[in-house]
Amino acid sequence: MNMTAQAAFEERCIVSCGMLHPELAHLVDTGFISPRRVFFTPPGLHAVPDKLEQHLVDQLDEAGTVCPNDKVIVVYGAKCYTSTDEPLKRVDTILKDYASDIVRVQGDYGYDMLASFEERRRISGGRENKILWFTIGWLRSWKMVYQRYFGWDAADANANFPGFYDKIVVLDALDVGDTFMAEHPEEILELFDWTGLEVTFEPITLDRFKRLLTESVA
Repeated sequence: MNMTAQAAFEERCIVSCGMLHPELAHLVDTGFISPRRVFFTPPGLHAVPDKLEQHLVDQLDEAGTVCPNDKVIVVYGAKCYTSTDEPLKRVDTILKDYASDIVRVQGDYGYDMLASFEERRRISGGRENKILWFTIGWLRSWKMVYQRYFGWDAADANANFPGFYDKIVVLDALDVGDTFMAEHPEEILELFDWTGLEVTFEPITLDRFKRLLTESVA
């Protein structure tokens, strides 16, 4: 990170999905970016599209009290909003309807902002579609997504995970894998028991996320 790029964020506000809170907070804490304010929506709202839209608009409203729209950056994947009621509607549709000059960091999903398709293909040995990709935020919030928002029980989990996925891969951009496994083995076991999937941590860098953030203010 250079000082020119850091300065580019000083007059900007960021509105982000809570799933990327750990990585984005790390970039702020380490001085990679210094935005005026960062606003987070609750993690996992892709499971409830109407709530996603409402929380996103609410946070855009909050950001608008601090930064003009052309200084607001949204950290949300393009495909994080999908609804059977409005099949053509996406996050960009919501943003365009709200204000045409808001910028979104490019990426299809949150995990795509951390690891590109090519990197995920390399990690998975060409079976990227058979991996359930987690971020650290996903690891912390999976029960809320699947059990609260989707309302799945153990039978639903058994019908939706084994056979469809090989395993869960946590994209570990903050080098927390060893510590998490040592300090919270029961949480990993609970996730394994519920999904029937092996859980592994894959060390990655934040280089892609940094580049996408920087490109959003270019």
